[in-house]
Amino acid sequence: MALLKKIERTGRKNLSGLLCAVLSSGRNAVLPSDPSRILVIRTDNRLGNLVLLEPLLRSIKERFPEADLEILVSDVFSELLESQGYSVIGVDKKGQIRNPWKFVQLIRNLRKSSYDVAIDAAHPHSFSLSGAVSAAMSGSNCRISTSTGNNNDAWYTHTVPAPVLEWHESRALHSLGSVWDRWPAWSPPQLSSLKSEKRDAVGLHVGASGIKKYPQDLMEKLVGMITGRIHLELYWGSREEKDTAEYLGRKYDAEVMHELTVTEMLDRIAGLKVFVSADNGPMHVASALSVPVIALFRVDNRERFSPLSDGSAVLYAPEGSDPGEVIDIIDKMLNYS
Repeated sequence: MALLKKIERTGRKNLSGLLCAVLSSGRNAVLPSDPSRILVIRTDNRLGNLVLLEPLLRSIKERFPEADLEILVSDVFSELLESQGYSVIGVDKKGQIRNPWKFVQLIRNLRKSSYDVAIDAAHPHSFSLSGAVSAAMSGSNCRISTSTGNNNDAWYTHTVPAPVLEWHESRALHSLGSVWDRWPAWSPPQLSSLKSEKRDAVGLHVGASGIKKYPQDLMEKLVGMITGRIHLELYWGSREEKDTAEYLGRKYDAEVMHELTVTEMLDRIAGLKVFVSADNGPMHVASALSVPVIALFRVDNRERFSPLSDGSAVLYAPEGSDPGEVIDIIDKMLNYS
């Protein structure tokens, strides 16, 4: 396995070096002062990253109101940006692996669109080969991204300085537009829902990836304590998370959400009094909907990924936050104390 990883890293390095040599000839491209067609690229399969991209997209619309803006994203959560009125190009990444011709067709369509600017909005603290390739093959002469140093910057015609780690991720992504003058000031991500109704309920998402997940034993205690105070709605994403939610729902008489579309999730979360979650995509959704969030962090990257909605609270404990401390905050938020 280690040998395969080494071969993969070497292959990526050689490919990057070869393509950088080809692309470096475009380093003198002029930044359009008033672009008419802009492409923003973020193709990973993470809901939260699309939420954190929103300040950049909103500022592009504000700075260039007459421009056509399109966003190239994975089709897994493309509905999030579509629901906010953005023009989205959904990428079927698994389908492209099964049928590479789909990738060829995508590139052909991108190049026909004659973009003035392509912005690679991948992770602002590391180089993304897929993002760089997508920007390069979009056909745009002007390609913008964050500087990661070494030869990676040769993929782009314009780069912005790497943001400090203390910046919120949405602010770091927003800084991609600072290559232009009169760039709007950053503000936290904002989402809207269409059919939300305010109700006396707390929402709790039972899942997160890897070590970020709130421990099961603590979650059981927390669910039992919340249901003794107010109606509780349990949210989930994967099959495993659904099983957890259904178990907790039966044991503690909490309402388990059915499988929600992205739009339905926006509507449900927007109506909550409080949303409790580990660091995951729905946590960022709730924050962008102006719902107070209690974020349960087990990895200390709070400054970059904390919820920003008014009244939100962040708890950090590698072993999992104390349910009693969470309940104290819920009581204050609900004016029970």
